[in-house]
Amino acid sequence: MLKEFTGNFNPLKILTEEQVKAIQRGVIAVLERTGVKFENEKALKLFADNGCKVDFNTHVVRFPPGLVEECLHKAPSNYLLKSRDPKDDMIVGGDTIYFMASIGMRAADSNTEERYKPTLRESIDGVKVSY
Repeated sequence: MLKEFTGNFNPLKILTEEQVKAIQRGVIAVLERTGVKFENEKALKLFADNGCKVDFNTHVVRFPPGLVEECLHKAPSNYLLKSRDPKDDMIVGGDTIYFMASIGMRAADSNTEERYKPTLRESIDGVKVSY
């Protein structure tokens, strides 16, 4: 198992309970009204078969609030991310925190501040620099 930092605090207690509930209500509203785009036809059918409103032309899935809340209650608070070598397994979630360098999905030009998708070479260089 990788060495992790386990604090004597719950890192998700940065927000008050009411702030967390407000965010959750907002997310549920967006999932119901706006939805999420999925490109996979099999996934679209699976969502449709399980009570979601699916627009097969635009590939947008709208989720009923009850389904979202049910899934949230069923989801574990943490899980084991297994590695090829068990000594590198990681527990994700709960009170476990790992510190690592990583790069994002987008980059920004340092002169113009314009955001863009980095090339593969830029992504590789970013990872090398961060370690």
